[in-house]
Amino acid sequence: MRKIITLLAAIALLVSCANYGEKKVYNGTEVYYKDGVTEAQADKLGESLTTSGFADGNAKSVQFLKDGDVYVFKMVIKEDFLNDSSLKSVFNFFPKEISDYMDLPIDLHLCDDSFNTIRVHKLEDARKIMMAKATEIRYTKNVTVEEVEKLKNFLLEYGFSDNDNRKTVELDKEDGAYIFKMVLADEKLENESTVTLLKLFGGEMSEKAFDGQPLKVHMCDELMNTVKIAE
Repeated sequence: MRKIITLLAAIALLVSCANYGEKKVYNGTEVYYKDGVTEAQADKLGESLTTSGFADGNAKSVQFLKDGDVYVFKMVIKEDFLNDSSLKSVFNFFPKEISDYMDLPIDLHLCDDSFNTIRVHKLEDARKIMMAKATEIRYTKNVTVEEVEKLKNFLLEYGFSDNDNRKTVELDKEDGAYIFKMVLADEKLENESTVTLLKLFGGEMSEKAFDGQPLKVHMCDELMNTVKIAE
């Protein structure tokens, strides 16, 4: 979570002056809470934001409220960041991260400096996670748990996943083809031998995990943005 939180901390802003609910400040971050959120829940959020590095001493504002059965985490950001494609995976994954942190169902609202919602990223649309030893497998709603289990078993049998090396991958499906995303170090992203190996790896994955169905291997940066496709 720390990488995602650190990025969001860098783009979060302070609200303009107004009454947005009860307010508490945690290491420079204003946390406004209302509409069914208790002080204890606000304190837990503040502690989480501090521990994770979001509340880093720089002035910024968030709002925490309840809307029916779902909680809402509102964050003020510059409009320029809304269309930054490199942050798309960060925004999409954050509801899962903050929900797990708080043990509550939480949606992310990106807002202007008056806490007016500009865009919503829902928990129900966020990537889910399955672990294969130390490998974090993120997966979208386009694939089933059974398909992710097949991928997990393949990664374990192949020796890709072990208990010592932390890795992050993602499984998606688009137009009938599986998409396997894999985070790689910068130097490997431009290495042609790595591309060749991943082509072979993807072929074996297709045959052994997904009955020979089409599969593409995406080589990604640390934010799970595709840099190159091994094809």
